[in-house]
Amino acid sequence: MNSKEYLHIFLDETREHLSGMQHWLGVLTENPEDRQGFDALFRSVHSIKGMAASMGFRHLASMAHAMEDGLDRLRRTGRMPAEALERLYTGIDVLEKGISAIAAGRPDPPEDLDDGVDDASPERSRHLRITMQGAEPSRWLLLVNELMRLGTLQKCRPDPEKIAEGILPEVLEAELVSSIALQEITDRCRGIFEGTAVEDVASEEAVATSSAQDLSVRHGVGQSTVRIPTSLLDRFVGLTGELLTARHRLQESLQKRQEDDIEASCRHLDRLLGDLRYQVLDARMVPLEAVTATLPGLVREMCRKTGKKIRLKLVGTEVRLDRAILEALSEPLVHMVRNAVDHGIEERGTITITARRDRDRVTLDVEDDGRGLDREHLVERARQEGLCTAGPSDAITDAEILNLICRPGFSTASCLTETSGRGIGMDVVRHTVDKLGGTLQILGDRERGTRFRFILPLTVSIVPVLLVKAGGQVVAVPTMWIEQTHDLPDAHWEAVGDRQTVRLGARELPVYVLSELLGCPDGFRRKSSTILCELRGGHGALAVDAVSGHQDVFVKPLSFPLNGIQGLSGATILGDGRIIFLLDPFSLLLNRKPRAFKGDVL
Repeated sequence: MNSKEYLHIFLDETREHLSGMQHWLGVLTENPEDRQGFDALFRSVHSIKGMAASMGFRHLASMAHAMEDGLDRLRRTGRMPAEALERLYTGIDVLEKGISAIAAGRPDPPEDLDDGVDDASPERSRHLRITMQGAEPSRWLLLVNELMRLGTLQKCRPDPEKIAEGILPEVLEAELVSSIALQEITDRCRGIFEGTAVEDVASEEAVATSSAQDLSVRHGVGQSTVRIPTSLLDRFVGLTGELLTARHRLQESLQKRQEDDIEASCRHLDRLLGDLRYQVLDARMVPLEAVTATLPGLVREMCRKTGKKIRLKLVGTEVRLDRAILEALSEPLVHMVRNAVDHGIEERGTITITARRDRDRVTLDVEDDGRGLDREHLVERARQEGLCTAGPSDAITDAEILNLICRPGFSTASCLTETSGRGIGMDVVRHTVDKLGGTLQILGDRERGTRFRFILPLTVSIVPVLLVKAGGQVVAVPTMWIEQTHDLPDAHWEAVGDRQTVRLGARELPVYVLSELLGCPDGFRRKSSTILCELRGGHGALAVDAVSGHQDVFVKPLSFPLNGIQGLSGATILGDGRIIFLLDPFSLLLNRKPRAFKGDVL
C-alpha cells in the first residue's frame, strides 16, 4: 500500500483536510456552538486517522485518534471552550509537522511531535487472534464493533460483511492500534462472549510496513496537484472529439481547395480552441482560501508569543486564481501578516485580508488598523543609511515609501526577532509580485493603519494583450491595465510646464510617450492612438504610434539578465514567429516620477 503513488494522494488529501480544519476552527472561534463546525472537524480528523492508518503511519494515526476522541467529547457538550480551541490548534500544528516529516522522507515523526497533543496516550499496534467457539454470528459482529471502540481497527479477517452473511470464522485476525492494555482488551471481548480467547502475535504486515521509512517524496509535492471534477474531464473528452472532427473537416477542405469551407473550418476551430483554453484555465483555478486557511493559526501563535490581542478577518477568500499564482503568493501573505502583527498593531486590533475580482485581475488588500506608517522615522532611517536626500518627509510619495521599505536590507526594527528585523521580507514580497506580472501598492497614513494592495492577474499563462507600435517596435500591453483607446488630434494636447497633457471631456491626463519610456531612437509623431492606463489612484495616458490589434498570448517568463529590466513582465511569440515583450505600465511610469532617494531602489 505504501507506494509513492498512494503516498502522493495521501499527502494531498491530508493537507486538504488540515486546511479545512483551520477554517472550521476559525468559525468556532467566532461561534463556539456552531454544530456544522464540530461535525466538519470530526469528519476531517477521522479521515486523517483512517488514511494514516491504512498507509502504515501509526504515529500519525494515533495522534489523529487522540484528537478524534477529544472532539467526540466536545461534540457531545455542544460548545467549544477557549482552552479546547487552543489545544486543537496545537494538535493541527502537530499533524502538519508529521505530514512535513513524511513528505521529507521521514515517516516516523520526531519524538517531540507528541508533545502537542496532551491527551494522546502511548499507542501500539497489535495483531490479535481471537477465537469464540460456539458463538453465534451476532456475537462476532458485536465483537468487531467492540474492537472499533477500543482503537483503530486497520484490518479484519474475515470481512465483517461475510460474517453478517453467516460465514463464521474459526479465528478472527485483527490489526488494532490502541493504547488499551491487552488484559483490558481481553476482558472487554469476554464481555461479548464468555469463552473468548485473545492472543497478541507478531504481524508480518506490521513488519512489512516498516519499509515505509525508505519512502521519500519531494517536499511540497502536495502543492503540485489540483482537484478536478469529473464533469470537467468529461468536457475535455467532448472537446477533444470536436477538435478531431474539425481537423478532418479542415484537411478535407484543403484537399478540395474550397476557400469558403476552409474559412468556416478555421472559425469553428478558433471557437473550439477558445473553449478549450477556458476549460483548461478553469481547471487550474483554486480559491484563495487554499493559502489563507493557515493564517488564523499563524496570528494565534504570534499573539501567544507577543501577548497582543489581534483578530484576523478574511473577506472574499472564495475568489479563484491560477494555482501557480496562489503557490507563489503564499510566502508574501505570511510575511505581510507577520509585519502587521510585529509593526502595525501595538496591543490590540484587526488585520483584514480582502480579495475581489475586477475584470481580468484580482485586487488583494492586506490592511491593519494599527498606528500606520511613521514617515518621519522611515525617512530618518533612510538618511542614516545614506539613501535619502534632505527634504521634508511630507514631500515623499507613497510609491517612494514603498520603494524604500522594499529595498534589500532596509529595516526600521531596533533589534532582531525570529520574525523580523533583517530587512529581507518586503524585498521578497515585491520581487514575487513583479515576477507574477502584478503590482504592489502601499496606502495609508499615520494613525490610520496601513494597507498593502496586490493587483494580480487571474492567470500567468495566457493573457489578453493589446499590440502597439512605439519607436518602430511592436510591444504588448496587458488589457488589465488599459481603460480605453482614443485617436486624438492635436487640439486635445496641452503643454503644462515641461510635460504634456491631454484633455478628454472634463478630465486632464498626463501623457507619457511610450517610445521615450522604452528608449527607442525613432521620434514620436502626433495624431496617434493614446492608451489610457490605470495608475495608482488615477489615470494616465501612453502615447503610441499605432495599435496593431488584440490577441490572447501565451506568456513566457524572462530569465537573467532580461528579468532585471524594469517595465518588462514577460515575452511571447506571435503567429508569424516574432518575439515581443509584455510591458508593465506602472513600472515604466515610476521612472518618470521625481524621487527623493539615491540609487536604484526600484
